[in-house]
Amino acid sequence: MSALREQKDELLEAQTEIRHLRNTISALRDEMEQMRFERNEAVQQAVVEANQEITQLREAAAALRDQLEKMRFDKDEEVQSTLKDGKGEATQLHKTIQTMREELEAVKFDYEDKLEQSSKNARDEVRQLHNTVSTMRDELEAAKPKAKAKTKAKTKTKTASKKTGKK
Repeated sequence: MSALREQKDELLEAQTEIRHLRNTISALRDEMEQMRFERNEAVQQAVVEANQEITQLREAAAALRDQLEKMRFDKDEEVQSTLKDGKGEATQLHKTIQTMREELEAVKFDYEDKLEQSSKNARDEVRQLHNTVSTMRDELEAAKPKAKAKTKAKTKTKTASKKTGKK
């Protein structure tokens, strides 16, 4: 009996240990399942976060591309505007230069015309003065014999009057 009892006790002990081992296995399976679940959840969370970051980075890249494109467009527009303004200013300057050239030509023409007129007037005046001098010489030459005759007559008259006045 004691051997039977010992066997029963051993059997009971073995059954208890089996139950404990089964409970431990079940607890370890549950814990392992929980760890798998948590790991899968962590992986999924990491994938979600990575996808969100990728989406944010793509959106940031698209926004930067749009901003860069807008800057290029604005810069091109500014360059075109500057070129247009420059061409307009250059055209205005060309017109101003042409107008000034025309005015200069007109002033030069007027000056040359006035200079020519002044030269002509001076030549005419010199010719008139030469003619006047020539005429006056001729008159002077013509008047010399008459003046000599008058002077002789006056001298004779004076001499005669002096003679008559003394007597």
